[in-house]
Amino acid sequence: MARRRVYLHTARWTSLGLSLLEAMHLGMPVVALATTEAVHAVPSDAGAISTDVLSLAKAYRELIHEPDFAVLAGKSAREFALAHYGLEAFLDRWDALLTEVTA
Repeated sequence: MARRRVYLHTARWTSLGLSLLEAMHLGMPVVALATTEAVHAVPSDAGAISTDVLSLAKAYRELIHEPDFAVLAGKSAREFALAHYGLEAFLDRWDALLTEVTA
């Protein structure tokens, strides 16, 4: 997957697909339907999220044909994914939950 320039997330029914987060961790920009939790998981500078298919197709073409733009969006996707869905964030949330439960 990392050899591809853009991750096209077509899931409409999954709350937040693991493949979306995996792609972001790999530094891939994302183009996704705005019908799931992807709306909160993908910042605007990390790709495109919309319910407008024409808008998504345009964003996809831009990312495919402008490699420098795709790299920048992919870096943003990776930074966001690490900060919000990386191991450190995961462990911090578990620690907070365990502290709350045992208090």
